[in-house]
Order: sequence, then C-alpha cells, then structure tokens
Amino acid sequence: MIEKKQLRQDVHRQIRELDDRSDRDRVIIHTLTELKAWQEADTVAVTLALDLEIDTLPLIRLAWKAGKSVFVPKVTKQGLTFHEIHSLEDLEPGVMNILEPTTEATMRSIDVCIVPGRVFDRSGYRIGWGGGYYDRYLATYNGTTIALAYDVQLLDEIPIEPHDIPVEFIVTERETILCSPSSL
Repeated sequence: MIEKKQLRQDVHRQIRELDDRSDRDRVIIHTLTELKAWQEADTVAVTLALDLEIDTLPLIRLAWKAGKSVFVPKVTKQGLTFHEIHSLEDLEPGVMNILEPTTEATMRSIDVCIVPGRVFDRSGYRIGWGGGYYDRYLATYNGTTIALAYDVQLLDEIPIEPHDIPVEFIVTERETILCSPSSL
C-alpha cells in the first residue's frame, strides 16, 4: 500500500487541479447544514481551513447565524483544546499558521465536531497532517463527527493504525457518506 506521505501529495495535486473549488465548497457546506446532526447541534467545533481544504469560514458564519456556539481548536503540548469564539477577531495565526483562538479553553460539551483530514476512505478513516491530535481527542469525544472533503480525497483504501478513530460522516460535493452505523 502507498505510504501516507505519498497519498497526501497525490491528493494535494488533484485538489490543486480542481478549477471550481469555491463552488464545491458551497455545495459541501450547504449539504452539511442540511444534516439532522448539524441542525440539532447547539455547539459545534470547526477547524479553520488550511490551503487545499474546504473553506470553513462560511460555515462558522452560518453557525452563528443559526444561534450555535462555535468552538475552534488550539494545538498545545498536551493536545487539542477547544475555545469558544464569538467573532473572527477572537483568532490569531498559530501552529502551521492555522488561525487559532485567543479565548480561554472550555470544558463545555460539543455536539458536532468537524474533523479535518487530507485523505479519507469510505469507512471514515482519515489521514491528517500526521500529528495525531484529532485521534487523541476523538478517543474521548462523545458527539457526532463529520469530515468535509472533495471527492478526490476519497480513496478505496488507506493505511490504518490501531489508534485511528474514524469519523461518522463524510460530506463531499457529490454525496454524504454514513461511515458508522452507530450514527443512525
């Protein structure tokens, strides 16, 4: 099987070749907001997108408009912490130049967590950036997990390690994949 690094590079190349990413992003965000889990959530966690990822700023604005509390992760030596933000002014560049919150960490429960990833399979397993932050967080998370991805990020098979935690849903521009039967 191809190594994770090579899979990331291959998918990055394919994403760069997409000529209508903003249109795809809009479809993906719209589809996500139609999911029952999203509509019923009072609290949502959203990572701010890096280059080659679905733009999540419109999703954050839609969440606020719907009256949801929005939490953004921050990478620390201990792992991920989540911080409620009330405006985009509550953010500053952090690790890997990802926008991170300047607010205090919260212990509030989060209903829906939007989990980032670079490559996915249809079972919900993902390859991220390689730090393992989300897998450690998800090991104790009890809410709904959803990943946003372009179709080109979906592969039939990816390398899986014992500590990997699959997401429950993957939303692409063409489909919503129910990865875990427990999500019904």
